[in-house]
Amino acid sequence: MSEGKYLFADSDFTRHGLGEWIRRGLVGLILCAVLVSSSTFSHAEDDPAALLDQTIQSALREFSESRDRYAQDADALLSLLDQTIIPLFDFDRIARLVLAKHWKNADQQQRDAFSVEFKRLMIATYSSALFKYNGEQYVRILDTEIKEKKQRLLATVRTELVLGNGSAPVPIDYFLIRMENDGAWKIYNLSVAGLNMVINYRGVFQSSILEKGLKGTIDSMRESNDRFLAS
Repeated sequence: MSEGKYLFADSDFTRHGLGEWIRRGLVGLILCAVLVSSSTFSHAEDDPAALLDQTIQSALREFSESRDRYAQDADALLSLLDQTIIPLFDFDRIARLVLAKHWKNADQQQRDAFSVEFKRLMIATYSSALFKYNGEQYVRILDTEIKEKKQRLLATVRTELVLGNGSAPVPIDYFLIRMENDGAWKIYNLSVAGLNMVINYRGVFQSSILEKGLKGTIDSMRESNDRFLAS
């Protein structure tokens, strides 16, 4: 497993300047549990901030204790992420929001394939982001807002990532939706320093789709994911 920067369609990410932005957002999510336990939030099961706390603390603790092993054992690291961090996301919803108009024109096989490859992209990016953690960074949970929209509960968990190097904290907001089937909170978007993940990814993928078509874009994602996850 490479500890370096993961890039889907290198030129696309370079052109849009998303590499560092993605890593900060994902590192922030990984670290968001650090100060939750000392915050004023309750740890009720239906509290989305507590969900992030309870889920990520175990993953970060396990990674920190076995960092050297995970650097050498890609399958073990991917298993850790797949069992802990990845279930926090609603990948079908994210894929639908990212593809926008292209989602409507895609057949079910293309929708499923894009969702799968987007999930693998996030796993690859997470695996790289974890190795950026050096114990100096931490996250402050600022507040949580829960509202109802179209009979669905939505939550915004506002945080800031303190980098530990004297620079200004990076504001990171996480947007979650409460699932109808089991009541679980799932992340469907996030914002880093005011930059919206869905909107930025949408720009990257729409540019790729215009150039390669949806099938070509999915193939490119699959090739990049295969190459990185096998390294």
